[in-house]
Amino acid sequence: MSIAESNRFSAAGSALGYLAQVEYALLIALQRMDTEDSLRLSLETVDDIVFEVGGQPQELWQTKHHVERQGSLGDASPDLWKTLHNWTETSDDRSACFLYSTATPKSGTAASLLGPGRSSEHVLAARERLDVVARAAGNAASADYYTRYLSLNDVQRTGLLNRVVVLGSAATGERITEQLVATVRKTTVQQRRQPLVDRLRGWWHRRTMVHLTKVARGEADWIDIREIEDQLHLIAQLLRDDNLPLDYDNEPEPSPDEVAGDDRVFVEQLQIILLHHERIRQAVYDHNRAFLQRSRWQREQLLAIGELDSYDRRLMEEWKRVFLPLEEPDGDDVVSDDEKRKFARTTYARLQERTLPEIRAEVRSGYIPLGSLHILADRLQIGWHPDWLNLLKDRIAEVQDVA
Repeated sequence: MSIAESNRFSAAGSALGYLAQVEYALLIALQRMDTEDSLRLSLETVDDIVFEVGGQPQELWQTKHHVERQGSLGDASPDLWKTLHNWTETSDDRSACFLYSTATPKSGTAASLLGPGRSSEHVLAARERLDVVARAAGNAASADYYTRYLSLNDVQRTGLLNRVVVLGSAATGERITEQLVATVRKTTVQQRRQPLVDRLRGWWHRRTMVHLTKVARGEADWIDIREIEDQLHLIAQLLRDDNLPLDYDNEPEPSPDEVAGDDRVFVEQLQIILLHHERIRQAVYDHNRAFLQRSRWQREQLLAIGELDSYDRRLMEEWKRVFLPLEEPDGDDVVSDDEKRKFARTTYARLQERTLPEIRAEVRSGYIPLGSLHILADRLQIGWHPDWLNLLKDRIAEVQDVA
């Protein structure tokens, strides 16, 4: 079967529409945040998105996402008529109704006449156009919608359309990020807006998963717009000059089998001093999280030029304070390998107990400094055994190749 043939059975478009709906809810909430502080929203309850105040639905939103702006908002558009039908059944005179579509209404259509800023004359003109379509009943698939619409009298149809606002040209899936970034312009400087949106979006997807699970169980649940605002400001605080976001606190720990098969240089350094296997597993966990976090900070350009190198030098100074010998060796003394390993384990424990510097003053990770030390050990810039360079000389070329 060719790709084109298999695409006929794909639900990708529908899935993209559901994902876009979740993102539209966040986008709309962020856009409303400057002027609203008491709204709550829900997904997949009375409508795709519902905003309520005081326990009563205030706004019903239908979202229509089409790939590459396909779809139509013409007078006979199935999207338009199905939406009007839904609102006829579910809305009341107190609810504003918004059709949010990636399609763009053509000038003169009922949808264009029902856009924001319309007049009462525009609403009447839109009703007349829709009345003509409903009475003609040209689209058999929409027959039930036409019948229900025409069951309303003139006053009721005008009242319904008075509450309807059509918002066309909504962002398609790949463009939603741009609009989300635009909504946080006042929150942080330009280079930090994308990292902020990425983290806010991650939180939002987790939050809506919890919300939709409750809705699916039949439980009443809302997301307060202030909850979104609090999360926005929390992430922005982590993106200040004296702080950085931490994204890997809950990264899964490596399994014992994974650690047993780990042949990286820093792991061998710990095996050489006969460190307990659970200590080695914790070291691997710290290293992995620190490596991921440092890489993400660099990828998102959250670090100043040379900041990471400067931080590593500070950590190497801490290592020296613990591991450099306290006295000159006595030429007559012969230190056994067991004693060297014991010394290494003792000093390793002392370093673990020190308050090691974080990369910035307000960062509170614990695993970044410890994991960064293991990153340095992996590069053979520091070691634990007194003879670490000699014992690992066969791996120097390997480390240099990676560097």
